[in-house]
Amino acid sequence: MLKTLFSTLLKLAVAVIIIGWLISSGKLDWSQLKLFQQDMWLVAASLFYFVFAVIFLGTWRWKTLLQGAGYIISWKRALTLQTTGLFFSSVMPGAVGGDVAKIAYVIRDNPTKSKALAMMTALLDRIVGLAGLFLICWIMIVFNYQTVQSTNGFWPILLIISGLSFGFILFFCAALYHYRGNDPFLSLFKLRLPGVKFIEKLYQAMRVYRYARGSIFLSLGISLLIQGLCLLLFYFITGKVSGGFPPFGKIAIVFPIGVTATAIPLAPAGLGVGHVAFDQLFHMVGLEHGANAFNLFALSQLVLNLTGVIPYLSLKKIPLPELTGETDSSSEAKA
Repeated sequence: MLKTLFSTLLKLAVAVIIIGWLISSGKLDWSQLKLFQQDMWLVAASLFYFVFAVIFLGTWRWKTLLQGAGYIISWKRALTLQTTGLFFSSVMPGAVGGDVAKIAYVIRDNPTKSKALAMMTALLDRIVGLAGLFLICWIMIVFNYQTVQSTNGFWPILLIISGLSFGFILFFCAALYHYRGNDPFLSLFKLRLPGVKFIEKLYQAMRVYRYARGSIFLSLGISLLIQGLCLLLFYFITGKVSGGFPPFGKIAIVFPIGVTATAIPLAPAGLGVGHVAFDQLFHMVGLEHGANAFNLFALSQLVLNLTGVIPYLSLKKIPLPELTGETDSSSEAKA
């Protein structure tokens, strides 16, 4: 318990130091938050994205994955748990806390189902979302190839994106394919390498969907739509912060990379890491105000996520630490 508390405080301290440095260097201007008071279109755009993309489409994607794994959940229940998860993701470093919170209720509603598989559906939801992010990245690269060519230092990043994209494609194809004999990939999991056991559990969870491939493809389509709307909102915010809209292609090729960086669990909503990432990425394509644009985007969604406390209060409480421990034990027993 003390070790976890110390780790959390250390991460928050690092995030505070990073944000403090950005403010002192003049790269982050908190006064620009006043734009939300001055521009109602900015407020309306943020609300639309939050309600339609984050809540509705996000719930639809997660509900699709749950049903593909055999978990029955109503729209009302899914929406309640999705918003509850958003609340916990906003008050805890990283996004894992929100996943644990909403999956805890799914496990309680389906006591005969595998706890480990329920947890894996939340992780698959993240992976499908990330796959959608890389897909939108490639679409933007293709349509803005001239911008990519003229951007110094982008090629190493492009190689990393290519490698990760190939890894996603291989993972999905291998897990969803119907093998007539033995699965040839199972032998790879016998290798004694760090993280192999975790990848094996994730692979086995994905194998469940080989009989429900439509759930994966639908989820990928939903992810693509969510990421597209997220890009449009970020571009709109960038235009407001900059006092004029920059070339869309420049924002489009750096946005997926910056969002990926925010997954580092230092602080809620990627605060700190996201500020630095977007500041450097904007400089890479010859733009300014990257930290400020991300600041408005992240804080607007962070505030809206906190409204999830309302549906959370309507739920019957579950001792999450105890449940998490049971899930871990279940996972170990199956390993």
